[in-house]
Amino acid sequence: MTTGPADRAPAAPSLVLPARPPRTLAIYAFRSARTTGPGVPSALPSALAARGIGVLRVDLGPAPSSATPTDDDLAALMRAAEILRSEHGEPALLVGHAAAGPAVLAATAARPGVRAVVTIASPAPRARQPGRLPLLILHAPDDPVVSVHEAGRVFAAGRHPRSFVALDGVDHDVSRPHHARRVAGLIVAWAEPYLPDPAPSPPVGPPGSVVVTDAGTGRYTQTITAGRHLLTADEPVSLGGADAGPNPYELLLAALGACKSMTIRMYAERKGLPLHRTTVRLSHDRVHATDCADCEQQVGMLSRIRTEIDVEGPFSDQDRRRLIEIAERCPVHRTLDSEIILETTDG
Repeated sequence: MTTGPADRAPAAPSLVLPARPPRTLAIYAFRSARTTGPGVPSALPSALAARGIGVLRVDLGPAPSSATPTDDDLAALMRAAEILRSEHGEPALLVGHAAAGPAVLAATAARPGVRAVVTIASPAPRARQPGRLPLLILHAPDDPVVSVHEAGRVFAAGRHPRSFVALDGVDHDVSRPHHARRVAGLIVAWAEPYLPDPAPSPPVGPPGSVVVTDAGTGRYTQTITAGRHLLTADEPVSLGGADAGPNPYELLLAALGACKSMTIRMYAERKGLPLHRTTVRLSHDRVHATDCADCEQQVGMLSRIRTEIDVEGPFSDQDRRRLIEIAERCPVHRTLDSEIILETTDG
């Protein structure tokens, strides 16, 4: 084993945590510079965090002249594992991306808490053989930086259980958010049988509260935690987003539409009306205040929400009209229609 360049100055490890307590912890090793290609930062650590995995990003610096891991590489991985163990818990998953793959494969035997190993677009190690841990090999068939034949060599050197998945169409750095989400999903699904049982997670906030955080998988992508439910918000591609979820106005319309439909259902059940199904269609736009005859505001622009409600069931026209009227009394409608106090504090 050789010692790496003395002038190497990789960045300090950085931690990416999910909005909730992590399902497990992982070390993601990469190299900040490589001799082939521009080296685009990967979106994968943030995508793994969005899947509930806390990720410590470890920069091993420029790649050595061969695929043989250096003493510095292994020392950096051991330090990273100690950081995680002392501050958050033992890492259960090692992920080696590209030229960092051989170092991760060499480090598997040195960390007893690790349950599984993943390599992505990695060359095969020249001196050390992969350990006996479960191994997932991910590689794009047309990777222009590391030939897919290297993935075959990693697979041949490994021991069962081992798996190979071809990342068709995924770039070497997994830099695109939708590619990162796909790869993160593959890793989490494959690793599930090998990970420790998740600890029960307490609610993020009190009942009725909502927590919104940057998902880290796209420019505007947000993770929304509402009680034990996880949602995603984003902007469309045309506005610079990744279109990973509804935009904020669509979520607002969804809340209003759901409230109206629920209110209709509650009323119908209370009155014994044979309601089969309710469909609420909503849209939002902006109109000139002067075009609204019944509005107090007569200057500038106003927000307008249009709602179309279709109720299905064998009831009279009078009952149908009453169901539509009762939808106007849903709590969200009344909230939007009343004066709202918005308070913002520095958390």
